Amino acid sequence: MEEDDSYVPSDLTAEERQELENIRRRKQELLADIQRLKDEIAEVANEIENLGSTEESFSFCFFF
Repeated sequence: MEEDDSYVPSDLTAEERQELENIRRRKQELLADIQRLKDEIAEVANEIENLGSTEESFSFCFFF
């Protein structure tokens, strides 16, 4: 269930509203960091998989 990040309770003080805005901004930054890390992990996993395939092909050549 997603929250509506634009909702601001009417009973918040100006300071609380600012803090809520800061929290929501930081949340978006963290979500972007998480996505970047997921992408980097997928890239590294792909490189490892390709390295393994390259090593298998290289080893196979020595048997013939």
